[in-house]
Amino acid sequence: MIFLPELNQLGLTDADWEGLCALAEARQVDNEGLIQIQTNAALLGRWDVVYALSLLAGLETSVLIDAEDNVSIDWGSPGRVALAPPVGCAAPFKVWTHTHPGFDAYWSGTDTNSLANGSSIVSRALVLGAPGMKQAVNQTLNEIKQSTPRIADNGPLNQWTDETVMPWECLLRSNWSNQHA
Repeated sequence: MIFLPELNQLGLTDADWEGLCALAEARQVDNEGLIQIQTNAALLGRWDVVYALSLLAGLETSVLIDAEDNVSIDWGSPGRVALAPPVGCAAPFKVWTHTHPGFDAYWSGTDTNSLANGSSIVSRALVLGAPGMKQAVNQTLNEIKQSTPRIADNGPLNQWTDETVMPWECLLRSNWSNQHA
């Protein structure tokens, strides 16, 4: 089990969380309760919950939030999960998030292909890794300063910002202070 603070934001007790962790460790990733908690966590911006369950399962997870706040959860292999919007999702997608369980938060070759392909339909992308969260914002769908670093100098990846990894501790601290201000 991985300890995460303030799980009451998700309506979870310590015993509930322990059970969900056990499901993830057993790779029962199609469990309705596990998917529902990931869905709720995504809508609340509790990416630490999504990452912890992915880390325990040892599998990459993809979370897609569409224009109507519908959440789709996909599980991949230990090293790959693709951007694959399900039928019926409404574009543009607000955020595509995926995990690199136990590894750095960076844009891999598979990730950059997905970002390039999603340049006209994905507003923001996140990758969650051991050190924290890395974000890229799509200039095609958002106003961004021209001086902001980009993933590439040209082509569709020039539309995506290349932001530094935000450590988990900083994310959690800022999330709590915003929630309790």
